[in-house]
Formats: sequence, structure tokens, C-alpha cells
Amino acid sequence: MRPLFLLSASLLAFGCKPAPQVARYEVKAEAAPAAAPATAPVSPVAAQPAPSPAVATPMVAPASMKAEAASFDAPKWAKLPAGWSVGPENSMRKATWIVTGPNGSKAEIAVTVFPGSVGGLTANVNRWRGQIGLPPASSDEIVASALAVKVGSLDSQRFVMTSADGKKSVDAVMTSKDGATWFFKMNGETAAVEANAPAFVAFLSASQLP
Repeated sequence: MRPLFLLSASLLAFGCKPAPQVARYEVKAEAAPAAAPATAPVSPVAAQPAPSPAVATPMVAPASMKAEAASFDAPKWAKLPAGWSVGPENSMRKATWIVTGPNGSKAEIAVTVFPGSVGGLTANVNRWRGQIGLPPASSDEIVASALAVKVGSLDSQRFVMTSADGKKSVDAVMTSKDGATWFFKMNGETAAVEANAPAFVAFLSASQLP
């Protein structure tokens, strides 16, 4: 009996043992990184070409300089050469003439005056060069290119330049007098500028600044 009793007790002990508990764990997935806020597509900006050094910025005179320039009297002009006609009035100029050349070519002569040196020799000549597509020149090159002429009895500097394609030319004279600078610029088609060059120089020599 004793062995049977022990066997029964053992079965009872094992049969009453609580069933093992299965641990359950809930693993939360990592949150996905927040999406970057949607932004409107940026339209590509067209690349802007850098300003060409060959194109000089036109001179802009302040109001005070314009007022002082207007106070200068007009020169005593010599007789106009044949083929020259008076151009439209311009408050910034002392005179404007239209000249013609071979094959109907034309050019304009403009006369202005400003107090002081108006930026200096190099800046002014390079501004004219830029107007016909030429690159800037050095101060030494500009000084070397100057031609000696007269405006009335005054020693003056003349600069002649032609565009790379030969179509446009500038023939300009600078004269200093009484703390001011006078500019006489013939600008236009090369054929007209070259044809009127001798008359231009002679006309300035026979005229008188105030």
C-alpha cells in the first residue's frame, strides 16, 4: 500500500502544479521619422550673365553737377562745315550736330561740359570704348593713344577708336578750362566718323570756349 500511496501523492503533486504562464510582451515599432513639410518646387532661376567689362556704365551726373553745367555759356562756334545739321535740343548739351558720310552713313556730335575732371581721363575714355564694345584699356595705353589737338587756343586731347567689327567709331576731344572739362564727341557709323574727322578737328580749332 505504501508504494501506491506515494505514487498517488506524486501524481497529485504534479497534476496540481499550476500551468506555466507565458509572458507576452508588446514591442512597439519605432516611430517613422516625421516627413519634412512639403515645399513648393523652386523654379530654376535663369543664370544672369555677368556684366561684360566691355560695356561701360553710362555716366550719370548728379543734379548739382547738371545745374552747374547749365550755368556755362555756349562756345562761340565757327561756321558749320558742309553736311552738318543742328540736332535735337538736349538740356545736358551745349550743342548737337548730325553729320553724314558715304552711303548714307551718319554720326552725331555732342558737346557737354562739367565741373571738375568728371572721373578722370581713364574712366572717360574707357566709357567711350565700352559704348562701342571695346574692352577697357590701361591708363598707360590711353595716354599713349592720345592725339594733340586744339580747341580754340587751348591744348586738348583727342581719342579715336573703332569697334572690333569696324562698324562703329568714336572720335572724342577733351579740353580742360577754368576747372571744368569740355567733351566733344563724334559717335556713329565708322564711314561717317572718318569722313568728318578733318572737318571736326578744324571746326574745334576755329571755335572759342567761353
